Amino acid sequence: MVHQFVLLPLMNKIKFIYFDIGGVMNDWSDYFKSAAKKHGITVEDINSVWGEMDDDITRGKKGPKDYWQRVVKKFNLIDADDFDFLESWISDYRPRLEIHELARKVSKKYEIGLISNLYNGMFPRLLELGIVADLDYSVVILSNEIGLNKKDKEIFKIATKKAGVKPSEILLIDDRKDFLENAKSLGWHTFWLDGKDVKGSVKKLEKLLL
Repeated sequence: MVHQFVLLPLMNKIKFIYFDIGGVMNDWSDYFKSAAKKHGITVEDINSVWGEMDDDITRGKKGPKDYWQRVVKKFNLIDADDFDFLESWISDYRPRLEIHELARKVSKKYEIGLISNLYNGMFPRLLELGIVADLDYSVVILSNEIGLNKKDKEIFKIATKKAGVKPSEILLIDDRKDFLENAKSLGWHTFWLDGKDVKGSVKKLEKLLL
């Protein structure tokens, strides 16, 4: 279990804050809806392929185009080969502007970075479209670029080294409790972002950090 409030007396030790992207910097809850609507299938249909390709996609071994081709084949979609699945996928994301503003505020006091399970070709577009806050990040760790995802504790070891501080001086803000536990096991401090109460989570973080 991730405890948020035990962080309060420890904040003077924090030097580096990592933000997650999906579920923190953006709201991904409408993912695949545009593609499903256009091609007459369901989000569940598209998502059914995810379990077959999750690790390959997040580790950068396969890309969104490969994923879409698997969907096309599985559901015998007609005239769908040239569909820009990556762009459609991104169009279903919504920026969490409260988090963007929080990141801007804390960047004046702490070093900040991004650590995320992401997919080939996605990050530049997320920045360009303002779905991820375009800030001066000290470190950006993307699973598809380094071949590891946040199921792997090794990614947090790499992120610690890149941050250039002790594990006990790092805070991770993420919406996945299993990923938070991996970071916590290496000595990081963690904060679970409640996607159903983003404003409430932001208020707690401002109280802790600013």
